[in-house]
This record gives sequence, structure tokens and C-alpha cells, in this order.
Amino acid sequence: MKKFFALLLVFVLGAGFYSTPYYAAHQVQQAAQSKDSQRLNSYIDYAALRASLKQSLSENFSQTLLNNKTDSGMNAFATMFANAFVTPLIDSLVTPENIALMLQAELPEKLKHTDKQAAEANQQETEKDQLIMAKSYVDFDHFAVDIAHQQQPNAVFRFTFTRQGLFAWKLTGLTLPKP
Repeated sequence: MKKFFALLLVFVLGAGFYSTPYYAAHQVQQAAQSKDSQRLNSYIDYAALRASLKQSLSENFSQTLLNNKTDSGMNAFATMFANAFVTPLIDSLVTPENIALMLQAELPEKLKHTDKQAAEANQQETEKDQLIMAKSYVDFDHFAVDIAHQQQPNAVFRFTFTRQGLFAWKLTGLTLPKP
């Protein structure tokens, strides 16, 4: 009988340990939906998130410039010029309000480029409940949450959580949808 209770205890502890990032991701979602900045702040490592977002934006800028087939030597200059503006842009983007928007698979106003995207955003606002969400372990210490609208399943926001101690998780990474 003692073996049964010991096995049951190990199973319950293991299940609890395995489910901690799912719970953290759910808490972040709830804080974003309720616009609770203080609670949302407690789940975010802003320094790591800024570094991740900087890398994501730099890759998006580079990809956009590579897609432009006209190369007169200006693409390299444009890449350097764009990267010079990435850091101030990130500082203004990484706020609890903008993170909450991105958790709803929407770009903040500072990243929206055209009237077409604004029209798509208005259409998506009427269909907010139709989000596609996938949650999975990347490895033992990293957990990913992918969020996209059903109308644009390829425009995926990836939120990466990193283990902090045994049971706590913090949002440390964000990858924006590819252009």
C-alpha cells in the first residue's frame, strides 16, 4: 500500500511539474486579456524579451530587403540603417499593452505599415475569438506558445518561456510573423 501512495505521489508531482509552463502561459493570457499590467509584468523578463525581439525585427528587415531583387549596393546600407532604428523601436514596443496586443496575434500600431494591414486588423478585431494556439515544450527549460488568427495561419507570433528555478516560468522570447 505504501508503494502505491509513493507512486501516486511521484505521478502527481511529475504531472504538476510538467504542467507548470501551461499554467504560466495561461496566467499571462489572462493578465493580457484583463489588461492587468502589474500581473503581466511579473511574468516577463524584459531584458531577454528585448534581445529576442531585436533579433526577430532584424531578421524581418533583412528578409524584406532580400526579397527586393533590385540590388544597387543600397540593400546593405538599408540594412545597417534599419538596424540603427531597431533598438529605439524595441524600447517603445516592449510594454505590457503591446505585449497584450501581440498575445491576441495583433501587431502594435508602430509595426503596422499599410492601409491594407489596417483593414485586415479591423476585420481580425471582429473575429478575435478565432485564434489558433499551439503550446509545446522546446526543450526542458524552454516552452513555446504559437498564436495566429484563423484567417492568417502563417502569421504566427511565437512566445518563448524560460524556466526560472523549478516551477516558475518567464516570457523571455518573442518572434514576430515573417513579412
